[in-house]
Order: sequence, then structure tokens, then C-alpha cells
Amino acid sequence: MPKFLIHPADLQNRRKRCEPEVGRLRKLQRELVTSCNVCSSPRHVLVTDDDRYGLPFRSALCLDCGLLYLVDRFTFSGYSEFYGSGSYRTVSCQFNGVAHSLAHVQADQVSYGRILTRVLSGFVPRQRQGKLLDVGGSAGIITREVVKEFGLQGTVLDPATDEVAAARAAGLEAIVGSLEDWQTDQKFDLILLCRSIEHLFDLRFSLARIRSLLNPGGLFYVDIADFMEMCRMVGAPKTFAKADHCYWLTQSTALDIFRAVGFSLVSMNIVSGFGYVGFLLRPCEPVAAFASSTTRILDQVEEIQSLEREWTDFGATSQGPADWLHRKAYRVKRNMLRLLPARKKQSELLASAVPVVPAVPVPAIPNPSKAHNG
Repeated sequence: MPKFLIHPADLQNRRKRCEPEVGRLRKLQRELVTSCNVCSSPRHVLVTDDDRYGLPFRSALCLDCGLLYLVDRFTFSGYSEFYGSGSYRTVSCQFNGVAHSLAHVQADQVSYGRILTRVLSGFVPRQRQGKLLDVGGSAGIITREVVKEFGLQGTVLDPATDEVAAARAAGLEAIVGSLEDWQTDQKFDLILLCRSIEHLFDLRFSLARIRSLLNPGGLFYVDIADFMEMCRMVGAPKTFAKADHCYWLTQSTALDIFRAVGFSLVSMNIVSGFGYVGFLLRPCEPVAAFASSTTRILDQVEEIQSLEREWTDFGATSQGPADWLHRKAYRVKRNMLRLLPARKKQSELLASAVPVVPAVPVPAIPNPSKAHNG
């Protein structure tokens, strides 16, 4: 059985497919990040010297709080073009060798939304006057699931005009905009940030903004793609680190980071997908105490080194037909589990309408916050 999902030879083939789009992406404006976004520490260890697409974007692990972040990345305007032009979807599809469409996004969201309602059950009260905000909510299918289950009034905030249009067509209030630039006086009882935290341009500012938008007693649900688990499943960091993920968190250091920006844990789960960890949080006073994280962070450095060696050794093995079939079967099984039960549910969701307040248009400013991606 193959040790990792991506063989070194496979990575090179994937990068070749990405070369046309990578050539265009190299022309976007870039910047250098010299300190951690959460704790401002300049102390870090580099864990990769390029990203999965072959862009020269290094990733670093903060030695004080454990945040993983891109040292090299696009500027804010560069990311605006990256998402607004469709390059984000294009290069991701080239890397994975698939053709994504809005229908694929919606089907994926249906499956995810059904899991999320079960995760939130018992914690989120059913109330007809409560408000829900789904940040980076894409086509709004997850919002619809949560609205239906808990009776909340749902709002989708997303920078992609086509996905916002789909959310509106499904009967939701949907706004083209980003967390950073959206102006509102509203307060919410539940805020979702699903499969999007890695895409934020300014992590600390965005989480502080979410905290300010919550009602007293409000809840915040966020999930992370655990960096260490991705290493264990996929391969060395260069097999999955990517230009559109400005940040990564890990299960062992995420809670300290959330406390530092003003959130305490209510519940966590490991049922929302391969390598994902979900956190249900409530606002608290920020507590920036990272001394206890040091040992865990150094342990992670050692494990990354060990996994890097194992992945390099894995590259010396033959990528024979059996290995290829195993990895192919794994991906097919994962997609079938995700998509097949979703299609029927998707049509049911889109067929039923929920009356909502008309959407308030906001200038369409593409932003790095982007949801539900591969």
C-alpha cells in the first residue's frame, strides 16, 4: 500500500499541467511576509521552498505560536486578480486533473452541510429570529442546510459574483464582498467560516472582525485543514502547500491561536472531512500565552523532517500500476461519498424556497477569502 497520496513523480507531472497558468501567476504582484500574523514573532522555520504548483512561495512555521504562513505571497491586489480572474479555479483544476463547475461546488456543499447540522445540533438553539452569517459561503447550500435545521435568517458573504448569484437564486440573502471590506451594523447569532480560514489575507484582523459581528452568546464555527495531517496523508509540505493558502493551523496549536484572538472552545470534531478539524467557539477575552506551545511546535518540526525523509524515500520506489490504481480508487471513493448522496439532496434544496430579506448590493471587490475548495 502506498505511503502517501502523491508520489514525487506524480507531483512533477501535476506541476507540468499547471505550467501555463503558473506562467501567468508569476506576473502578479508579490510581497514578503517577515513576521507571524498572530503573535508578530519573526522567529520561524522554513518548511518548504515552493508550493505545489511550482510557484516560488515559501512556507514557514512560527516558532512562538505555531501558525504556518506563506513567507512569499501575492499582494492584496494580486490576490484580488487571482480570484477575480478565475485563475484560482483554473490552476487547482490543472493540478488535480479535474474540471470543476459550480454544480460540483454545490454538490460538495450539500454533503458538508448535512454533516455540519449534526455537528451543531444541541449547541445552536432553534430560533426564528436568529441570524446566520456564512463567510465565504459560495453558492449558499451550506447556509440553506443550517437555516432549514435551526430556523435562522441566513446571509452569504462571498467575493465571487457567480456563486453569490447562485445563492440568491436559491432564495438567500447574498452579498458580493469580503469580510475585510463589508460595512454592516448587523449582529449575528452564528457565524460560519467553512473551509476558508486558510484563504484569509489577514487572519488576526478577520477573526477579530468575526468576534465583533457576534451577538452576546453568539457562536462561531470554523474548520481547519490540519497541516500535520495533510503531511501524513498527502506527502511532504510541497505536495499540498499552495499560493491560495496564506495560513495553515494544526490541531495541537489551533486552540492557543484562537484564544489569542478572543475565542474559547465549546466543542470540536473530526467528522467534517479527510484531514479537517472543526471548532465551535464563543467569544472571550483574548489571552496570548504561547509558552506551553513551544514543545508541541518543536515536536511538529521533527515530525515534518521525518515525513520529508519518508516522502523522499517513497520517491525511490516504483510508481507502478498497482500504486496508481490505489490512489485513483481512493480519490474516486472520496468523490463518490461526497457527491452521490449530495445530488438528490441538492435538487431538493434548490427546489424549496425560504423567504428572506432582499440582498443589499456591495461593490464587487474580489478577496482572498474563498470557501469550499479542493
